[in-house]
Amino acid sequence: MALVVISIPKRTCWRNRLEVALFVRVMVSPNEDGFADQTSTLKQVRVVTSFTEFRESIQQNTPCVYSQDSIYTFQDILDESWLRKHAGQSKVGLRRSPTGKFIDPSDSILNIAKSLKAKEISLNEFLDLKQAGALLSGTDTYIFTKNEVVEQWSELWNYAGEILHESGGEHSLISKSALSTVGFWLSRNGIQSMTHYDDSLDNNLNFQIKGKKEILMFPPQDWKHLRTFKAMSMHPFSFFDGIKQGNFNLIQQRKCKPQIVELNEGDILFIPSGWFHFVEHIDDLNINMTYWFKHESAKKRIIKPKQSLRNILIPLKLSVAFLLSNFVS
Repeated sequence: MALVVISIPKRTCWRNRLEVALFVRVMVSPNEDGFADQTSTLKQVRVVTSFTEFRESIQQNTPCVYSQDSIYTFQDILDESWLRKHAGQSKVGLRRSPTGKFIDPSDSILNIAKSLKAKEISLNEFLDLKQAGALLSGTDTYIFTKNEVVEQWSELWNYAGEILHESGGEHSLISKSALSTVGFWLSRNGIQSMTHYDDSLDNNLNFQIKGKKEILMFPPQDWKHLRTFKAMSMHPFSFFDGIKQGNFNLIQQRKCKPQIVELNEGDILFIPSGWFHFVEHIDDLNINMTYWFKHESAKKRIIKPKQSLRNILIPLKLSVAFLLSNFVS
C-alpha cells in the first residue's frame, strides 16, 4: 500500500481544503496479476442444474445459482424488440454516472449527485441510448409493489407472475403473499453497483435475462470488516468497491469470506437477506428482473457501522449530494 500525501496551499479556499481533508483517500494499486487471477482464488457461489436443489437452497437460505435452460416464458421473450413493442412508451427513470459507479463514497459530491439524478424518459428513448454507464434501476422501476401490479407494466407481469405458487406452475418458487416488490433493470456496460445490501432485508431472486453480470457477495458475518454507512433513505453501503480497485487485501488477510459468481443469460441467483453484494454490469445491454420477498427463516439483522470520523462524514457528504441532485442536469 502506498501512502498518498497531498499538500494543500494555505491560500486554498476553506471549502476546497475541507473537501480534500475529509474525502481524499489512500489508493491501493491493483494486483498486477489482474482481476481474473485474483477472483480465481475466491469461493464460487454454488451452481446447480436441478430445480429441486435450487428450491432447497432457497428454503435453507443459502446462496445458489440455477443454471439451466430457460424455464419461464419471460426469460425467452424479454428482449429489446419485445420491450419496444409492448412497453416502449412506458415512463422510466434514467440514471447516469460520470464514473459508472452507483454510489461511490470516494467520488466528488457533484458526481454522486449526477448519479442520483433520475431523468424521466420513455423506455424507447432509453433503448436508443448506446452510452456506457446508463442505468434503469429496478429500485426505480417496480412492476409490482404494495401488493399491486403497476399498470404500465401489466403485460410484463402476465409473464413475471409465473414464478408464484398461485400460477400453479411446476416451477413456482414463492407465494404472492411473501412477495414485496418486483423490479425491472436495464443497463449498459461499465456500471458498478457499489457494495450494499437491500435495506428491506428481503431475500432476492435475480433473473439474468440478457447480458452478463459479475457479482461479489459477502455473508452477514463479514459486516464488521466492511465499514458500512448509510445516508437518508439509501441502502446500507460499504467502502469496499470491488477487488478490481485493489481492495483484495481484505480477502487476502482472510477477514472476509466472499463468494463470487458470473451470471449469464438464463441464470437465476438467490441472494439471502442481509448479504452485501457488489455488482458489475458487463455486456452492452443487460436485462434483469429482481424479486424481493420475505422468507420465514430470514432473521432481521441490524448493521451498526463502526463509529469513526469517516463513517460520520460520508453520510453527510451523501446527504449533500442528495440535495444537490435536485438541481444538477
